Amino acid sequence: MPRAGRDTPPMSLEVMDGIRRSTLIIVGLTLLDKILALGKEMLFAYRFGVSSELDVFNVAYAFPAILAMLLGQAVVSALVPLYMTWQGRGPLVLRRNLANLGWAVLLCMLALSFGCYVWSAPIMAVIGYGFPVGEQQLGNSLVRLLVWLIFLEGGAAVLAGVLQANKRFAALYGAQLAINLAIIAVLTVFGERGVTALAIGFLLGTTAKLLVMALALRGPAFPLTLPRAPAGPGLREFGLLVWPLVVGGLVVNSNILFDQVMSTELPPGSVSALRYAYRINDLPLQLFVIAAARAIFPFISEQAEARDTAGLRQVFWRGVLFLCLVSAGTTAFVLLFSQDIVMVLLQRGAFGREAAQATALTLAWYAVGMIFASYAVLNGVFFTALRKNKTLMLVGIVTMGLNVFFNLLFIRLVGGPQAIAISTTVTTALTCTIFMAIIQRALGVFRELPTLAPYLQVAGATLLATGLAFAVQSGLGYLALGELWIFLLAALVFAAAFLGSLLLSRNSEIRWCLDLVIPRRAARN
Repeated sequence: MPRAGRDTPPMSLEVMDGIRRSTLIIVGLTLLDKILALGKEMLFAYRFGVSSELDVFNVAYAFPAILAMLLGQAVVSALVPLYMTWQGRGPLVLRRNLANLGWAVLLCMLALSFGCYVWSAPIMAVIGYGFPVGEQQLGNSLVRLLVWLIFLEGGAAVLAGVLQANKRFAALYGAQLAINLAIIAVLTVFGERGVTALAIGFLLGTTAKLLVMALALRGPAFPLTLPRAPAGPGLREFGLLVWPLVVGGLVVNSNILFDQVMSTELPPGSVSALRYAYRINDLPLQLFVIAAARAIFPFISEQAEARDTAGLRQVFWRGVLFLCLVSAGTTAFVLLFSQDIVMVLLQRGAFGREAAQATALTLAWYAVGMIFASYAVLNGVFFTALRKNKTLMLVGIVTMGLNVFFNLLFIRLVGGPQAIAISTTVTTALTCTIFMAIIQRALGVFRELPTLAPYLQVAGATLLATGLAFAVQSGLGYLALGELWIFLLAALVFAAAFLGSLLLSRNSEIRWCLDLVIPRRAARN
């Protein structure tokens, strides 16, 4: 891999520095959002534990939420590369296409929301087939409320795409804070209304997010001005890019829905335990890997438009090193402290020790697959920037089949919510082998293999931190300290050993990866 320095083209230095600055903004705001999300999850656990009522909400929420998320992501993923093309054709073409696209997406999402509202009963009958009649009726009323998330997220998606294309990450991720703030506020004030308050909180929060983004984009760049003729060319370009993303996203994100639906066959509380574990495992993925991927996306879209294959390969291998650094530390930490993490975050009120044990075991199996989930995120943004959306769609179809097969297999062999986590890890690992073969054909990434030194340093830091933390945990176990204090001290040792050994590294690539999440005055390639 080319090193940053005399032999690296100036554009690569500019791209790398831009990615670093953008990632810092996204990580900072995502960290704040995830702190709020953890507070929300702790409030859920305190009020609902792993109750059947929360199981119903999770399943009822999963359908519209996943549909809204995948459609929103598809719109953003198709719009950002197109934005670069439209921008090159002049401001009039850009404004016309954005206006037509904004209204087309908004009307489609409104029609879809209304259709799901009318068909809420059969939808709930399918996704909640394992629930008794009374719980299905509750689920039906929740679905009728939550389907309007599709309309709200659709309107927000076009705004989000324009913000991301313009690298306005502060406004984009600042708006996201509104959702968790609204949920916490509504649940605190109207918690006696049970899971209905959760549904209202999600709707109010998403509305607030939409309004914040609209205010940030007011002016010439606002994409919801009056439609302008001709509408056909721009919408046709968008349609050709977005339909494989919608189908592929539907398939891949359906795995989350399938996981929750199939877990209704497991003992009561399994859906909730699965969701808690998924949310905790998703935190470092969202905070670091997905944040970096979203920061990378507009930059590599510009490189793809300029056909800068060498630059794309350089960003790819830097991204691989970063996700290895994050995944190695996270996986080791969670495997060592899964029980303690769940205890500290969730074990209070209605959430007892038995629920904590089931959630911790599920969390540990999710953590095993962190490296594969991280690579899938990175690979996905490169395929989208290269406009290989049909490839993503086909791989998604394969992934869905594998996920259903392994869900059935491990539910029979293992049982409990951990069966779904094992299935997810195995499925993602197999999917990543397919991705590696395809990215090689697209970019020839193995033509310029990176040096092993930074990867060996990450492995060494992980082994050192794990060994020291385990020794401290075992040694303190003989003293009369509480579980909480033992966990906090051992976790502090792990973090100090892992980050400290990497911060002492003189490797330029390790330093660049750390600069993505730790601001330093001398951050330069």
